Amino acid sequence: MDPGSSGGRAVSRKTLLVLAGLLVLQSFIVALVFTPQPHGGGDNAGYVTLAHSILEDGTYQELWDPAEPAHIKYPPVFSALLAVAILAGAKSWGALKVVPAFSVVLAVAFAFLWARERKGLAVGAFVALLLGISESVVYYSQWILSDPAFLAVTMAALWALTKSSGVEAPGGARRAAHLWLVIGMVLVVLAYFTRSAGLPLVVATVLWLAVTGRWKAVLGFAALFGVPALLWWLRGRGLGGSQYASEFWLVNPYQPGLGTVGLGGLLDRVGGNLSAYLLAIIPAGIIGDDVPVFPRVLVGIGLALVALVGWIRTLREELGPAELFLPLYLGLILLWPEAWSGDRFALPLLPLLFFYCGTALGWLLVSFSKRARQGLVAVFLVGLAIPAGYQWWRMADDAGDCRELSRAGRGRECLPVALGEYFALAEWAGRSLPDGASVTTRKPRIFFVMSGVKAHSVPLEADPDRFLARVRDSGSRYVSIDLLDAVSGYYVYPALQSRTAAFCGLVGVGQAGTQLLGVPEAQLGTTTPGEPSGLARCPPDMVRDDPRETGSGQGWEIPLLVW
Repeated sequence: MDPGSSGGRAVSRKTLLVLAGLLVLQSFIVALVFTPQPHGGGDNAGYVTLAHSILEDGTYQELWDPAEPAHIKYPPVFSALLAVAILAGAKSWGALKVVPAFSVVLAVAFAFLWARERKGLAVGAFVALLLGISESVVYYSQWILSDPAFLAVTMAALWALTKSSGVEAPGGARRAAHLWLVIGMVLVVLAYFTRSAGLPLVVATVLWLAVTGRWKAVLGFAALFGVPALLWWLRGRGLGGSQYASEFWLVNPYQPGLGTVGLGGLLDRVGGNLSAYLLAIIPAGIIGDDVPVFPRVLVGIGLALVALVGWIRTLREELGPAELFLPLYLGLILLWPEAWSGDRFALPLLPLLFFYCGTALGWLLVSFSKRARQGLVAVFLVGLAIPAGYQWWRMADDAGDCRELSRAGRGRECLPVALGEYFALAEWAGRSLPDGASVTTRKPRIFFVMSGVKAHSVPLEADPDRFLARVRDSGSRYVSIDLLDAVSGYYVYPALQSRTAAFCGLVGVGQAGTQLLGVPEAQLGTTTPGEPSGLARCPPDMVRDDPRETGSGQGWEIPLLVW
């Protein structure tokens, strides 16, 4: 690194122009792919529920669950950001998506500032351009998930920590470096409380401060991070322990019956995850998964090898927090269950990979003329930009169609049929079920957000009697059937077919077989197991005499926030 470049690289007019251009370009891309429709995953609804809990009750609870347990899995920063947006007037899925969309724009800006601080303007622009057009970065700007916010805070933290390196400078420059260090440490704490996967950044910061001999800073950071982290840990411990820690040891967190792993299982995980990330997840997250397998594998292996050269080269010149964060974070995602692996969790790796690739290219091409270097880097950029741009341009087409349908009052046509019917069923439940009702359903968080009716997850019991016992023991008198995935077919239908008299019919929605069944306190008839008959009508007390007044259900407002 050039002398004075760390913590003291002047902000020139050219830098400001490049930053402004990157902000405009990224805002344009994010706006192009913006879609008002909600995602079908439960995490989106889970974050909305937690934000609602913060605002309505001043608590951090699972309001969708009839028991309303305290939430101990997701740290609170992202939910708090959504709560601020709701306070500012956001009541629809589209309005809340401003938070992740703006986070993506900030992530690109901070990646530029960090890389520029390390290696200059050209490398900063190189990193920011590749990050901003990567398929996964653009994709996650559309959904209410914490990953874009985590990426933005992580890059901001690395930038601030890098600017703090000039602690040996005299006078005002030294005071400025100390201020940047405090800002960086605060941002590291915020990153951890945005996603628990920020722990490697915490460890990297401590190690970096220790290696550079800043022991007072180590003690200060230990207090800054340790106090809130200890309180969060004690809260979780007192409420049953960390859900992530217990799930980590399961073979598959979504199939607990498969048991836990030992040392051999962890080694198998590392091999499986390394292959998946290197050959599929990371290259697909950059150029999209519609690209043929061979080019994706080539991109994955090529980027990894070039980035490795750049990382080693950087280590020989200077040890920064990013050089420690990269292997620590990579190690974390290689060790956790393969069922969790995905491009969401690779987002923080992308700017680091691009940075070390840029560093390696600068070193490998040093003997070339300036024009030749610029040409080769341009070919590298264009080679990744064309397939990546094609992917988000396709997203833009779908998003544009959905915006048109939404303006015409036909927004539900944006959704897959089964998901649209599931939303309609939840809204019917919100209007029609009596106070205090709870529903057993495939996606309880979505059901609650779309209805205000509390819900339980479908019991993963293949035996019909045990299934019904679990439903009744939970206090639920309603069970939904849907075609969102295979869960209803594997657990609900067998119970319905073999114990038909234990159910009654309430309502069906649409053509995909989405229904809400009642589970009355007493059987309404008899049937021979395995020979289903028509369902009896549910008792009158299982629905309201006076349906609630609600919205039209045609727009994308979130019922939990507006009804």
